[in-house]
Amino acid sequence: MRCYVITGISRIVIEEILRRNIKTLELKSAHNVATALKANIGERVFLTTAKTHDLSKGVSGVIADITGKEVMSQSIFYTSPQYVEECEVTVVRLKISPKGFGRIVRVKRGDVLETTEADVIEISYFNAR
Repeated sequence: MRCYVITGISRIVIEEILRRNIKTLELKSAHNVATALKANIGERVFLTTAKTHDLSKGVSGVIADITGKEVMSQSIFYTSPQYVEECEVTVVRLKISPKGFGRIVRVKRGDVLETTEADVIEISYFNAR
């Protein structure tokens, strides 16, 4: 299945998503924001701890459905006695619902501010007794 790829998510956050303690991701990094802006409600995302440049066949992560999306801007102020500097950041909040584990088969990368997508297969775990 084709998924949008969100990279660099910490292992602790992924564990909390799987426990369903976290239902919303707030994305601020440029490559993840560019990908999240293209994703729509009802589509799937692939969340991984791997960095963008480390994506390749075999990387594992969590497959999740997008159940909500919010785009907003945040202003950050830096001040010193000599000047005041303002920086505006675009933030995308994705409400997600985890569906299972997956592994990348093929990665499709765009340029710097384009989406990162991958063909992902779902992984099933079985207990043998």
